[in-house]
Amino acid sequence: MADEERPIAYTALPLGIPVLSAAGARLGVVDRVVADYEQDIFRGIVVRGRQGWRFVERRHVDRLTTARVVLTLEEAAFDRLPEPTPAQLERDRETVYAPAHLSARRDRFVVVVRCARGGLFETLWVPGASFRSLRLGPWRIMRCPVHDRVEVVHIVDPASLTPQERAAAATHPAGPIP
Repeated sequence: MADEERPIAYTALPLGIPVLSAAGARLGVVDRVVADYEQDIFRGIVVRGRQGWRFVERRHVDRLTTARVVLTLEEAAFDRLPEPTPAQLERDRETVYAPAHLSARRDRFVVVVRCARGGLFETLWVPGASFRSLRLGPWRIMRCPVHDRVEVVHIVDPASLTPQERAAAATHPAGPIP
């Protein structure tokens, strides 16, 4: 494996990279990463191939690298996979995507959270990593910059926020370390 091709987590999977069968045949490219963001559960990927979109469950994903995704399936089995559901195609529901105003390297990890007292702020929420907070499943204990104290926080669905709430969260941008 070349230096530039390293194993990665689903959260770092670049869109548009090739998807290969177990035998090495090119099946398409990664179009979406489907995950339950709040629970940090990788569900699979949506692949755009010659026959349209196909949803590949995580159990069929053998390897994720910086250069390719390798499946456990052969070409014929891949062609028989179902098309993704509308929920799997939505960019705002289960799929891990980021706000457009943030840089491409960090964007998929910056989320809006609400503390137990109701304060809203942005933070880095990297599944499997937290250096400035204590992880408790979908919640974390961390310092709330709104109240300047340690609080239990949880991710907020951006679609449920008013423009004023989004603006309030943006006044407390994410720091460089989760």
